[in-house]
Order: sequence, then C-alpha cells, then structure tokens
Amino acid sequence: MKDTRTKRILRLLVMLSGNRSYLMKELRSRFDMSARNIGRDLELIESCGFILERENGYRLQPDRSSNRNLKNLLHFSEEEVSILYETLSHIEGDSPVKERLVKKMNAFYDLKALEKLRENDDLTKVHAIRNSIEQKKQVTLRAYRSSNSNSIEDRTVEVFDFLGDYRAIWCYDIKSNSCKQFKIARMQSVELLSFAWRYEDKHQKPFTDVFRVSAARPFTTVELLLSLKAYNLLIEEYPLATKCIKPEDKNYHLKVPVANFNGIGRFVLGLIEEIEIIKPARFRKYLKTQIEKFLK
Repeated sequence: MKDTRTKRILRLLVMLSGNRSYLMKELRSRFDMSARNIGRDLELIESCGFILERENGYRLQPDRSSNRNLKNLLHFSEEEVSILYETLSHIEGDSPVKERLVKKMNAFYDLKALEKLRENDDLTKVHAIRNSIEQKKQVTLRAYRSSNSNSIEDRTVEVFDFLGDYRAIWCYDIKSNSCKQFKIARMQSVELLSFAWRYEDKHQKPFTDVFRVSAARPFTTVELLLSLKAYNLLIEEYPLATKCIKPEDKNYHLKVPVANFNGIGRFVLGLIEEIEIIKPARFRKYLKTQIEKFLK
C-alpha cells in the first residue's frame, strides 16, 4: 500500500529534523517519487512555518524552536522504541488501541529490525553510534570482522547514517579515505571518541542495491523469474526487493539494478532450481564461473 501524503509528509519531517542533509536524489529514492512531487512536499513544509536549509541538500534549520519541538515530539532513540515495542508486545489480545499504536510506530520505525537488535545485544552499539552522529564525533569500531579483507581489526570512522534496517551503518573510513558500510553485528563494541568529524564534506552514500551491496553507480540490471518459494525467501531476507517484483502467471518477475553480481549471485546460487535467469547473459556466465570454481 502506498503512503498517503499525510504519512509521507510526517516521515519527511522526521528525516529532515535529523543531523544531516539529504540530497534530492536520496529523497527521491527513499520515497520513490519524482523531484517535482518531492519539491511540492518541501514547499508545503515551508508554508507551515518550518525553515529549510537547502545548501548541500535539504534539512530543517536546527536552531528554530518549532523544528526542535518537532524533533523532540516525533523522534525516539532505538532504545526508547524498543521499550515501547516490548511493552506493546506484552499487552494481551489485539485491541484496536494496540493495533493503532503499532501502525503509528511502524510509520517511522522498523520495529522488527529493532527487536532483532535487542535480541542480539546490539542496542548498546546502536546507542553509541547514535550519540556519535548527534555529537558529530568519530568512533572506533573495536575488533571489526571484515569479510573483504579477511581480517579482524579496529576501524576509526565517522558514522553519518544508519541503513534502513539498522543492520549496518554508513561511515567515512579514515584509513581507506572512502565511504563504506559496516555491519553492526560484526563489531565487538563501539567506542565514542573525543575527536570531532574532520571529513563531513565527504559523507556521501553511494548506490546500494536491494542485496545491500554498494558501488559508485549501478553496475547493470538483472531480470529473473522466481518461483513462489524463491519469491518468499527473497522478500523475507531482502524486503526492499518487493518494489522490483511483478506477478507473472504463477511466478514473479524480478527486475533489479545491482552494484555487482556478488549479492544477487549468492541468492540465486542458493535457489538455483527455483529461479530462471532472463538477462543479462553475463550474469549467467558469472554463475557458471562461480560453480566451476566451487567444483574445482
């Protein structure tokens, strides 16, 4: 179900009341709308008395009392949302009031993702990361387990945003001088440092596909035909893929831009009998190479 404009405006206000600015392309991607329609929403927000900063992106002016009140009213930390969610889950039955509260909270927060954070004892890390963003301070990710470098080491970074499901964060990595994702579950702990951000002008999020793989820009578009089983597993593991799928007879047609073949390749290889590859041909060749490497 598509958001109503009222819900969309509220979500936009919450985003813009944070500690960073959003480029128009980021707002278009988040709400799946044209720049023209986003512009109309921004004009409506301004007409209601809110002051927007428009330099290097959009953000509510932080020193306006109305803007501060809005942030205090609508924003909860992950810990606060987790407590509220846990309290609601212990209310017996499905009363209309409970249902309305859950729906309202779901408009702004991924409650299932936050519940998983609590179960995995990751909320302490999230709290430290949230403080670093609000205070614009560097952090050290202690004993970070990197699959790419096959190493475990401390990483000093500047965190500037969470991914939508709170499984990972966007950071400027000082060692590599680049913006990267870091998964929260792979950190042993997070240490808030006293050093202020030094590279805020370089805080840019690259393209990230639905399989959570990033690149400067999309590599190509892959089209697959999925069985019901493959469809169910895809949207359960990668919920953002839902918007790229259309029903086709008894199957499901996936058409999705990807950063590279690694993420989507792992998914397809795990369900190879449930998926038909439509295009591109080089993706089929990539999978064949991966299978041959495994067999050797």
